[in-house]
Amino acid sequence: NEYKSYLSFVMADSEVECLSEVFRCFICMQQLQNARLCPHCSKLCCAPCIERWLMEQRQHCPHCREPLQKEELVKCRWAEEVTQQIDSMRSMQLDNKTGRLDKDRCEQHSGEKLSVFCVSCKMCICHLCALFVNQHSGHAFKPLEEEYEIHKKKITDEISALRRRLVELDGLKRDIDKNMETVKYAKGEREAEMRTVVNYMAEKLESQLKAKLSKLKGQKNSICNETEFLEKILEEVEKELKQKSKSEIIACVDHLMGMFSKVHETPMSNFVSAPVPADFVSEIVPQYQSSTFTLHNFSELRHKADPVYSPNMSCNGIKWRLKVYPDGNGVARSTYLSVFLELVEGVQEPASTSTKWKCYSIGLSLYVIS
Repeated sequence: NEYKSYLSFVMADSEVECLSEVFRCFICMQQLQNARLCPHCSKLCCAPCIERWLMEQRQHCPHCREPLQKEELVKCRWAEEVTQQIDSMRSMQLDNKTGRLDKDRCEQHSGEKLSVFCVSCKMCICHLCALFVNQHSGHAFKPLEEEYEIHKKKITDEISALRRRLVELDGLKRDIDKNMETVKYAKGEREAEMRTVVNYMAEKLESQLKAKLSKLKGQKNSICNETEFLEKILEEVEKELKQKSKSEIIACVDHLMGMFSKVHETPMSNFVSAPVPADFVSEIVPQYQSSTFTLHNFSELRHKADPVYSPNMSCNGIKWRLKVYPDGNGVARSTYLSVFLELVEGVQEPASTSTKWKCYSIGLSLYVIS
């Protein structure tokens, strides 16, 4: 029954609050005084508030923004009666709440307020129970208000700890969200770099294709020109054979043979060319290049601390060389042969994303002759 009455009280309280929101001035957000109604949106406000707005701000409703004059405002006498009823309902609810607090009464001694806490039994009792009931004889007692404050402090401390934990969790969540955005941005940058590199490789591949096709088109054009020349001669000779008599043919045979001789002056080998290879230089797997460096008089060089350098090797415009310490270098001295690959000269191009991604495939062999 107590639970049901509590629920009904909460529901009634929320209903009163909802009703009071309707009859609240939307300008000052306080209870209506001398209520006025907008004829456009039917919102309620205080007469002093709306009059001051129309005088100092603009000639329109601050809620619906429709043009509004002071004379158009509707006076609502009934609104004051409603606000009085809301105040009465709130007063009744306050009385009910006080009544709930008065429920802290002793069941054995009706009407006596619970004012003592029995530490031994850990229960709330009235002062008569503490004085006259044998059940609590010889027990330790504390004022109920003191025990309530102790428990209340424990609860409020836990609430504060939970709120701090919630704030920390929210901070961690924001850090994770920020980290996620950072990761996504970094991924986007890498993806953009990859697209730039792929486009650069595609351009190089297209350049190789154009060079190969240009060479093939040149070979084809040479053959086409020769074909047209032969077709023209054949057409002319066949025409002569059809139109001229036998004596005329005999008379011009030297001319025709001269034309044939002119054709044979160019040998067929001139039109036979090696096929253009269908392989392309890959930017991902570049062409392998190798070089050999022979180290003479190795035993004599071991007694010197100076390094020995190989001749430069050029690979796609990049120059490399071997740097050899015959008697070792650093911790490897007198124990191992130390060999290093050095970049001597790079490509003279402006630094950009399209040129910094390069791969080279080289092989250098070292022969030691003692």
